[in-house]
Amino acid sequence: MSATDKLRTEVVVIGAGISGIAAAKCLKQAGFDVIVLEKTGEIGGLWTFKEHGYGVMRFTHINVSKFNYCFSDFPFPEDVPDFPHNSHMAKYIADYTMHFGIDKLIRFQTQVNKIERIDRDWHISTVKVQEDGKGGYIVGEPMTFIARYVAIATGHHAKPSHPRFPGQETFKGQIIHSVAYKDAISNGIVGKRVLIVGIGNSAVDVAVNAASIGRCKSVYLSTRSGAWVLSNYLFGHPTDFYACRFFLWLPFRLQTFILEMVLTVIYGKPQKYNLNPKMHALQTQPTVSPTLHHHILRGQIKIVPNIQVSNSTENRQPDCPLHGWKCCRV
Repeated sequence: MSATDKLRTEVVVIGAGISGIAAAKCLKQAGFDVIVLEKTGEIGGLWTFKEHGYGVMRFTHINVSKFNYCFSDFPFPEDVPDFPHNSHMAKYIADYTMHFGIDKLIRFQTQVNKIERIDRDWHISTVKVQEDGKGGYIVGEPMTFIARYVAIATGHHAKPSHPRFPGQETFKGQIIHSVAYKDAISNGIVGKRVLIVGIGNSAVDVAVNAASIGRCKSVYLSTRSGAWVLSNYLFGHPTDFYACRFFLWLPFRLQTFILEMVLTVIYGKPQKYNLNPKMHALQTQPTVSPTLHHHILRGQIKIVPNIQVSNSTENRQPDCPLHGWKCCRV
C-alpha cells in the first residue's frame, strides 16, 4: 500500500474491546457501513490477557455478576461462574463478536495516529503495526480511512496515571504500576515487602495476590480516603442483585443507610479494619473483595495512611512502611 491509499465508509469505530464491539453491532443493525480499527491482533481489549502491555492481571475476575454484565440478547453460558475469570470474559466477547458477524468488520493491527475533520468528513490516519512480543509495536504501512462518523472506544484504562511523591527518587525499591502487574510470581515480588498505593478494586486485588500467592513478608495498602469494602455475595446472592429498581427508587440517603447497616452487621464497622472511609458507601464506586477483611484480621495486609516519602532515608521512622525496603510499590 502507498501513503495515498484511502478507504471510505460511513462509520469508523476505534477499538475492538467490549464497548467498540457493542457499538459496531448496534451501528450495523441500524444499517450503517462500519469498519472497526483495532491496534492489536485480538478482540476483547483489556479482557484479553497479555504477558506484556495493557490488559487485566492473570487472576482477575470481574466484580459484577454475569447476570448484570451480559448483553441482554446474549447471556453467558450456564457453566460460567457467577463472577467470570478474564479468560471467560475474553471468550464471551469473542463469541458475541462471531455471533453477530462483527469479526468481518475489524481491521486488526491498525494503529490510529491522527483524526481530523475535513469539510463534512473525518479523516483517520492509521498505520499497520505488528506486536514485538515485549509490549511494543513495529510500524508498517500507512492507510487513511474517511468516514462521516467516528466512535472512539479506546477505553479509559489504557493510559496509566503515575502519581509522584516528594522524595520518590530516593526510594531504592522497584516501582510498578498496576497496569504492568500480572501476578506476584511474574513480577518477582514473592517474599518481599510490598506497598500498594490506592484502595480501589485493582489495588485490593494486587494486595490479596501478594499476601496469598506471593507470600510477601509484609503487605501494606496506603489510602487517602479509605473505603467501604463489600463482598461479591450478600446473603447467598451476588451483591449486585440488590441494586434492583425498588432499591434504586428509594431516597439516596435511605439507600446509603441500608447498605452501610448491612455491611456493619456482616463485618463490623470499617474502623475495625482501619479502612476509615471518608465518604458514605454510595458516594463513590464501592471496592469489592471477598477476602480483604480476612487478610486484614490475620495481619497479612495492613492499612496505612497516604504515602509520604522524605528526601533522606535517615529521616524515616523505623515503623515507616518504606523503612529499609528493597521491594516494590504497585
